[in-house]
Amino acid sequence: MSNEVIQVDGEERVVREDTAKAFRWRRFAVILLVGIAVIMLVAVLFFSGVLTAVDPPVTPSNAANPANAGP
Repeated sequence: MSNEVIQVDGEERVVREDTAKAFRWRRFAVILLVGIAVIMLVAVLFFSGVLTAVDPPVTPSNAANPANAGP
């Protein structure tokens, strides 16, 4: 097996090829899971209405409500 160099805590280490691949895949998996979690959080906030535009409440006018139209 060949050796590869990886960086751990700012320090370069020479490890076997399979160990280096496992290290890289573990790092990739953690970054991927964090990214998915952030996307899901933003989606939940968006669909719950927290991130949507807030419109002022509409007050009905007398013309729109014939019961309040008066004589």
